Amino acid sequence: MNARPAARETAGIDSWIVVDLDRITRLPERLRRLWPPDLLPRRVERDCPSASAEVGQGSTAPESTDPGGADPGRAGAGERSGAAASEIGGVGGGGGATRDLDVLTAWLRGFASELNRVSTRLSVVVSSGTETVHLALCLGSGIGHAILALQGEGLEDFAQHQLLRRIEPGRIGHVVEDLAELVEQDCVLTLSWACGGGATGLEFLRRKGGVWFRPVIERDGDSVTVDDDVAAGDAAVRTLLSAVLTRTLTAGA
Repeated sequence: MNARPAARETAGIDSWIVVDLDRITRLPERLRRLWPPDLLPRRVERDCPSASAEVGQGSTAPESTDPGGADPGRAGAGERSGAAASEIGGVGGGGGATRDLDVLTAWLRGFASELNRVSTRLSVVVSSGTETVHLALCLGSGIGHAILALQGEGLEDFAQHQLLRRIEPGRIGHVVEDLAELVEQDCVLTLSWACGGGATGLEFLRRKGGVWFRPVIERDGDSVTVDDDVAAGDAAVRTLLSAVLTRTLTAGA
């Protein structure tokens, strides 16, 4: 993976498992359909390697091949060579003998199989118009999964990949704060959620000149108006995530 600007390294991207979209597309249908629809790849560029996987810099091999076990954290070391890539994961692929699943593919299958055992789904999008961070969170009792997509200026290295990790609810606010730092320009953070019983919600934050603001939304009958923004403080992202998680996880339980 190419080096990234130093300012963007603070978000700890190397702590995620980075998986190419082709590998996700080639999951069995029963697993692929569990993926959040807005992040499920609809097509793969022809130039994308057919079975390659890239991982964060300076990472080490997973400690366990158990797909349902603890988060292996950082998976693999460096980019795989073309020869190694051709031997990875026979999910799909044609012609040759069936190959055993490699550790990363086994972990990916386990990760996908757990996505429907959740009570709450959150989607966080931070966008400046030229940079976009899209985080999908699937949360349940003792289960937390995060799926991250990065697009736009300065994030080209991740254009054909999604980043995965298991996550504890108590870490989500800090993780989203770190990811927001990847967007260097003025931006808008949109947080949508859905939980048990059909409850849904939508929240917004706006960052201008490094300061977070929260729009005041007023509802009057069938009309909705947005008033002037109110400064939300340095901990605005964590505060918003904490409030939403408390509401949704309690409702989901």
